[in-house]
Amino acid sequence: MASLNGNLSQRGEVFATPTSKMPMLDVVNDLWHAETNPDGYISLGVAENTLMHKELIEHITKNFSLDSHALTAGDGFTGSHRLRNTLARFINRNFSLFEDIIKDQVIVTSGVGQAIELSGFALCDKGNGVLLARPHYGNFPIDLGYRVEAKIIGVSFGDVDPFSIETIVYYEKALEEAEQQGIRVRVFLLCNPHNPLGRCYTPEVLKAYMQFCQKHNLHLISDEVYALSVWKNPGAPDAPDFTSILAINHHGLIDRELIHVLWGMGKDFGSCGIRIGCLISRNKAFLRACEANSYFSGPSSLADLATARILADDAFIESYIRTNRLRLAENYELTTKFLSSHQIPHKEGSNAGLFVWADLFQPLRAQVDATLQNQKEHEEGSEEALRTLETSLQENFLKHKIFLALGADFGSDVPGWFRIVFAHEKSYLHLGLERMIKAIEAFRGQFEEDRV
Repeated sequence: MASLNGNLSQRGEVFATPTSKMPMLDVVNDLWHAETNPDGYISLGVAENTLMHKELIEHITKNFSLDSHALTAGDGFTGSHRLRNTLARFINRNFSLFEDIIKDQVIVTSGVGQAIELSGFALCDKGNGVLLARPHYGNFPIDLGYRVEAKIIGVSFGDVDPFSIETIVYYEKALEEAEQQGIRVRVFLLCNPHNPLGRCYTPEVLKAYMQFCQKHNLHLISDEVYALSVWKNPGAPDAPDFTSILAINHHGLIDRELIHVLWGMGKDFGSCGIRIGCLISRNKAFLRACEANSYFSGPSSLADLATARILADDAFIESYIRTNRLRLAENYELTTKFLSSHQIPHKEGSNAGLFVWADLFQPLRAQVDATLQNQKEHEEGSEEALRTLETSLQENFLKHKIFLALGADFGSDVPGWFRIVFAHEKSYLHLGLERMIKAIEAFRGQFEEDRV
C-alpha cells in the first residue's frame, strides 16, 4: 500500500505541505485578459515590468537568429563566451565601475534567484547566518533557506532611516546577538536599489557597510537587479541616485574578494521569463565553487543568445533605459496620486524600482483598533492578532481578484503594509487599483455589519 505522505524524504515532505504553496502560483494560472479571461486576477504583486514589452519583443524578433553551436552544450554551464563578454562590457559601460570587470569574473545563471543560491552554497554552511535589513525582498529567505539552509538574520531599525549610516549600530547588535545564539554569520546581503522601499544607498553608507564587513570578515553580496530602474521623482528631488558597490574605491575599506554583485534581465529589462541572471566577483575560489555547481543553474542557449544581442546594441540600450525611466516615473506618480486620493499612506522618497510600499491598514483603522482592543481584553499578543488581520485582508484581495504582495512576506516589522507594483500599462494598473479599493471597502463593510 502506498504511503499517505507519498513516501517522500523528510525534506520532500516539508515542501509537499499545502503551506509551502505560494498564492502567486494560483494567480499566474488565472491571469486577467480583457477578452479571454476578464474575471481573472489582476497582479500588482509580482515585481514585473511590462512597460517596455513592445520594444523588447520587436528587438528580439528582429535580431534573433540561431546557429548550430546553440544546440550543443555550448561553452559550458556558466554562460557563453559571447554573453559573458557582452555582460562585462555592458556593466562597465552602465555601472560606472571603479575598476572594469572581465568575462572571467562573470557567471551567468538562469535567473538572479539562482545566482543568490549559488552564492549561498559557496559561502554558507548549514545554519550560518545572513544579515538582511527588514523589510526585504520576500524570496531571499527562499533562495538562501530552502536548499542552502542558511539562516536569515533580519535586522530592524525602528525609527531610524534604514538608508542612513546610523544603521551600522543595529547591524552590530544583530551580529552580536546571532553569535551569542551560536550562529556564525557569514554574509551581509544588500539590496540596492532596495526592494520593496524603492530607494538607493549613498556612497557614504555603502563605504560604512564595506568597512563593517571587513571588520567582521563578512562577504558582502550586493543585489543590484534594479540598478537601471532609477527615475526622477519630483517629490524627492534630492533622493540619491544609484551607486554600485563596484563603483566605490575599495582600497582601505574592504578586501575586494569579499565583494560579490548580482544583476539580471528580469527587472531592468522587464523579462523575468527569459531567466538570465549573473554574479560578478573577483574572488577566484568563490567563482570556482560557483562554476562547480553551475550544472544546475546554467541558462538556456536561446535565452543566452537573445540577451547577448540585446545588451550588445548600444543605441537600443540607451533608448530603452531613457524611455523606461520616463514610463516608470509616470506610473509612480499616477499610483501615489491614486493612493493619496483615498487617504492611503505610502513610503515617500522613492526613485527606484517598480513598486510602492503602502499602508493598507490606514483605511481600516476601525478594524485595526478593534483588533487591538480585543486582544487587550483577552490578553493576547497584538502582533499575532494584527498579522491575522493582515492575512485576512490579503485573502479578501484574492477574492476580489487582485493580488498584492503581503508585508509579512517581506519581513515587515509593522503589519498592514503591502507592496504595489506599478510597472504595468496604465489601464491594467488602474483596474488593479480600483479592485484594491473595492476589496478594502468590502472588507470594511463586512466588519461594520458584524458589529451591528
